[in-house]
Amino acid sequence: MTRRNARELIMQMLYEGTFHPEEERERILYDQLNAMDSKEKSANKAIVKFIEDTYFGVYEHVKEIDALIAGAAKNWSMARIAKVDRSILRLAIFELQYTDVPVKVAVNEAVEIAKIYSTDKSPKFINGVLGSVTQANEA
Repeated sequence: MTRRNARELIMQMLYEGTFHPEEERERILYDQLNAMDSKEKSANKAIVKFIEDTYFGVYEHVKEIDALIAGAAKNWSMARIAKVDRSILRLAIFELQYTDVPVKVAVNEAVEIAKIYSTDKSPKFINGVLGSVTQANEA
């Protein structure tokens, strides 16, 4: 499993989490990890740790992340942002704010995931929001 695959899985779990109460977040993660082949899990311990750390990290900082999204998504309320796009943005902003993932990597990965899982307009929207967050961080 690559980091890209892991990011796609994390985004899918974050998306699934939008339909469930908070207390089911851990179940969502462990259902996905248990679905992985045991050979794959043992061969990819670093990826499994990345998935766990990132998934729980997003939720640990979700209020701050959502505030950044709301501030950067001009004229868009959080309720108006598609759940898939919100999940992609939460993942990318977590990586931008709380990890050492390079800005270019976090943004490019988010845009590429949006091309696969969201609408034709989403990659541009996500790139714009992440660009605003990045500019605010540099200021």
